[in-house]
Amino acid sequence: MRSQQVILPVTTRTEVGKGAARRLRAQGMIPAVLYGRGMESLSVSVAASQFARALLETGWYSTLLRLTIEGGEVAERDPAVMISEVQRDPVRRSLLSIDFHRVSMHENLRTQIPVVHVNQSPGVKRGGILEHIMHEVLVECLPRDIPDHFEADISGMDIGDTLRVRDLVAPPGVQIQSPPDETVIVIAPPVKLEEEAAPAAAEGAAVEEIEEPGLVGERESEE
Repeated sequence: MRSQQVILPVTTRTEVGKGAARRLRAQGMIPAVLYGRGMESLSVSVAASQFARALLETGWYSTLLRLTIEGGEVAERDPAVMISEVQRDPVRRSLLSIDFHRVSMHENLRTQIPVVHVNQSPGVKRGGILEHIMHEVLVECLPRDIPDHFEADISGMDIGDTLRVRDLVAPPGVQIQSPPDETVIVIAPPVKLEEEAAPAAAEGAAVEEIEEPGLVGERESEE
């Protein structure tokens, strides 16, 4: 569970539009907007280098932030926020804009939390393939109870075993909203065994095709 909020300084901006956004990006800044209940939306910018240092990409949508706002006033100074959307360039993958959503520390919210697998699977040791299907689950909780991640324990998983959402353990105050039967991790059979099984099955079918006419002929001769 997160022990403290991540502090992120932002600066208010008066210029908006595509041209102003391009100029900001050229200066190493990311255009952003802050909105939420009880306040008018506020155009801000954040230094790309500071954003990268403050947050890992896996924590963009699950980290509670405290914005320190320079150059403007809001109803609550240094509001608690979460990221609701990040837009990036589809080719260069650089960040184009960020939406910050102001949250109340006393109201439940919904957000996606990363799932990481821990320990070693005996099935993987025997050649099985770990397939991590679901990387995030939807939860509902108070902002102060947001977990960093969920740990999926694979120490008891053998080849063919499946770990589902219902197998994840939520900390106190956190309710998992994703469907309980959704698959999170599967230990699949080794590919080599599947490849060897396919030719063997084809060979068996060929033998049956060759032997079957002989059997029919023997029955005819006996009759």
